Amino acid sequence: MLLDVHRRLGYRRLADFLRATQDPEYLSAKAVDIGDFSRLAILLAAVFLVAAIIWDYAIDPANALGTAWLRIVESLAVLGWAMANRRGIHSKTARIAALVTPLFVEITFLQILSMLHNGSAYGMGGILYGYIFGPFLVLAQPFGFAVLVLALPAILPVLAWFLGLSFGVDWGIYNAYVWMGFVPVVFILLFFEYLYWNVFSYRRQVEKQAVTDGLTQIANRRHFLGEGARHLARHHRNRDPASLLFIDVDRFKSINDSYGHHVGDDAIKHVVDTLLPLVRESDLIARYGGEEFVVFLQETGARGADLIAERMRAAVVAHPFVAEFEHAPTIKLTVSIGVSVFEPGATPDIDLLIHDADQALYEAKRRGRDCVVGYGAIAPDDRQPHRAVATT
Repeated sequence: MLLDVHRRLGYRRLADFLRATQDPEYLSAKAVDIGDFSRLAILLAAVFLVAAIIWDYAIDPANALGTAWLRIVESLAVLGWAMANRRGIHSKTARIAALVTPLFVEITFLQILSMLHNGSAYGMGGILYGYIFGPFLVLAQPFGFAVLVLALPAILPVLAWFLGLSFGVDWGIYNAYVWMGFVPVVFILLFFEYLYWNVFSYRRQVEKQAVTDGLTQIANRRHFLGEGARHLARHHRNRDPASLLFIDVDRFKSINDSYGHHVGDDAIKHVVDTLLPLVRESDLIARYGGEEFVVFLQETGARGADLIAERMRAAVVAHPFVAEFEHAPTIKLTVSIGVSVFEPGATPDIDLLIHDADQALYEAKRRGRDCVVGYGAIAPDDRQPHRAVATT
């Protein structure tokens, strides 16, 4: 009973793993990391097929020259496969070439054996060479598709027998060679897939940590500055407006002083959880530092930014924070928000946009906190000169 449960769990984990390897992000990374290696392997296979003329000569010197042209055709077919991969390892053309070329090479190989004296006896070992090269040729492909590519040559004897084709080959011996190569190769491919999946997962985790704030799991300051600059440059090219919100939790120091930093951390997470439902999918929110947050609003002018900022301010007020300890009081949190706007034609400077929103936030604090202030509402004489924001 217990063994059956473990088996079912094992099958489920395997099924989940194989589904995960079909993720577009995973396949794209696999194509980038392994694509060039597979292309090189295909080119080497083409060279090997031409060099097989020497093998044919060793088997039957008298008839080897008559089969040389078929070896050249095989090599050209594999070169065509390599050319198809130049458009993308997962392109439709590359997939068709991956399915058709191995079958074509196998059929011509069998034809060559039938033309050589004792070819079927001495040349059968060439099938194993095919399975030596095979995994490398399809290594960058999805696992299921790679197995299909390798399975088609194994199925060919059944089709040939059904169609009455023999090529002078003993299909029983041929099948023994084919399945002797196919089965272990599938397990090798599966093992490689598992190893690469672990590398991919670890790398994705490291990349996420590099751009994510550890406490709130939203973007960190460094990531925001880079992505914000890229988005702003695109808005400048398209002459679209954009806005930036600078959000600060009011009187946050008193929470840390009264209840401890662990409660302060929970309060920050509570604010983020309150704000996230109001952040559109196209926008970018990040923790700028301490209890400060920034939100880049794409294709949003001053009026739209003010409305979003006011909704955020009101949502924080409407969702008091309760710390997770015995007899914890309900802490009413408020935020002050500064708004700056990028107008079409302005200089696409993310540091300047942050500076203006920070100035507006300072004005919101001066006005008593728990309010929204736009940069345009600050009297010119009260504005501070802009200094570049550090990116480290």
